[in-house]
This record gives sequence, structure tokens and C-alpha cells, in this order.
Amino acid sequence: MELRQIKFFMTVAEEGHFGRAAERLHVAQPALSQHVGRLERELEAPLFDRSARPMRLTPAGEAFLEVARRVSRQVDGLSLGVHMPVVAPVLPVLLAHWSRLHPAVKPRLTSGRPDELVELVRRRQVDVALVDGPVRDPGLTTTLVLEDELVIVLPTHHALAREDSLALDSLRGEQFVAVAGSSSRSLHDRFIELCGAAGFRPEIILEVDDPDLVPMAVAAGIGVGLAGRASVTGRALPGLTWRPVADDRASIPLIAVTAGDGMTTQTQEFLHLIETLRHGSRFLPLTTVDLTDPPLGDPADGRTARRALQQVG
Repeated sequence: MELRQIKFFMTVAEEGHFGRAAERLHVAQPALSQHVGRLERELEAPLFDRSARPMRLTPAGEAFLEVARRVSRQVDGLSLGVHMPVVAPVLPVLLAHWSRLHPAVKPRLTSGRPDELVELVRRRQVDVALVDGPVRDPGLTTTLVLEDELVIVLPTHHALAREDSLALDSLRGEQFVAVAGSSSRSLHDRFIELCGAAGFRPEIILEVDDPDLVPMAVAAGIGVGLAGRASVTGRALPGLTWRPVADDRASIPLIAVTAGDGMTTQTQEFLHLIETLRHGSRFLPLTTVDLTDPPLGDPADGRTARRALQQVG
């Protein structure tokens, strides 16, 4: 049995048609049929019911497809599904450490909504999905990456900007900019839940699909914004500031979702890397550095700033 035969079989199974699979693989259809037929003879079982319209897998084909996917993942390396609106602050840290530890294993990235990515994990088409949680499925395993605090983004001239943190009941009567539930269901629902516990229903004047749009909307004077701390810490927000929500429940988990069994070696090592970085607080946002020019005649300040930049980099 050759790896090429396994790839050919998986493509036919995905397309449900030898002709379309041949076009996708850039091989002649007779040659593709011969390779699949040879694989069936080696396994001593038909993998496709060719009499069905459309063509479908036999029970033996269904069973072998699971095996083929596992073999393919082991050979191809690590496949990551990422929900970029919430994973962007930590993804570079993860990939940088992974690249140093496993320079020969290049992760393949797929972006999408959390429900789409979790389904890809469930179907064993993605090894790890990095999404906002929680995800409650007994057939899946979740690993905490980061507990992200909720913060309120405000104009610097806002009266509440003088506070170190904000109780949610102090925001009663404000108009809010929030991340849409389709982009981050847990962020959206947690915000509604916390406001309800504070005794009011928030007036959400604008929902955005990308957390990066929250500061822009606040700067435009549309309302005050809700965001995850990791998405704003260390960023330049001209004319804006942010304050943490004074509630221990004001956070959402960023999690790594994997299949409950049959994990590849690369997947296990990736989860171990996540645990190591989390326990070492390596996911905490980098401290911002003051890049303003030092006073003339004071080169020591310039050297200090350069050393700080080198440490951050």
C-alpha cells in the first residue's frame, strides 16, 4: 500500500466521483481507477459502491476512510483551525515557539467560525481548533489556552475613564459597540449575562464582526466598546483608553479543541506546548514601550528604550 493510493482514495471519497477526483488530482481517470482498484484488492474489500448514484462508500470504505485520515494527518503534519478574531493575539506566540521546537513540521492553518472549526475537528479534518469557549461535547477534548478578561473601551475624555476599573452597573444608560454573536458567541453572551446580573439590558447600538473594529467605532463616537483584554493590550489607541470590568466572571476562555481519541503525536505535542506557555504566562500581552524621542543630550534614555525593544522582540 502506497501513500499515493491513500491520497487518491480520500480524494475520490470526498468528491464522490472518479472524474472530478481525477481533475482535482491532475491524473488520468483510468489511472486513478486502477490505483483505487489495486488498493481494494490489497484490502480484500470493495471501498465504493459504484452502482449507486451518486457513488458512495461501502461500510469497509467508511472504516478505511477514518484510518486514511489518521495516516494522512501523521504524514502531513499539524492542521490548525483558527478563529482569528479571538486567537490573533496569541497565535504568533504559539507558531513562533512551535517553529523553534519543530522546524520541519509546518502547521496548516484554516480560518473560520467556531462552530465550523469544531465540526472540522469532529470530522477529523482539523487536528486542533483554537476558538473561544466553552465547547461542551463529550466526544471532544478542550485545553485552556488563555482566560481573557473583558474590558470596556472608552474615549479618553469620557467621565468613567478616570476609574481604574468599571462596575457594569456604572455603564447603565450607555450605548455599546459589541462583537457580534456570529463572530464570538461566548463574548457576546457573557456580556449580556453580566449586564443582566447588574440589573440592566445593554443597548447595543452596533455589532461588529471583527474585534479590531471596536476601537474604530468607539473613536467615531458611536458608543463605548466591549472587547477582550488580549485584543487591546499593547496596541496604540489614539484618543481611547480601556478599563477592566470589575467582576471576577468578566472573562471568556480561549481554548484548543481536539478529538477525544486518536490524537496524532504532533497534536499531543502542540497541546503540551500550550500547557507550557500558559503555565509560564507566556501568553500575557507584551508590555508597551514608550517610543517617544528622548530629550536631546540624554543618550542614556535612548539606550534604555533600545534595550527594552530588544527584550520585547
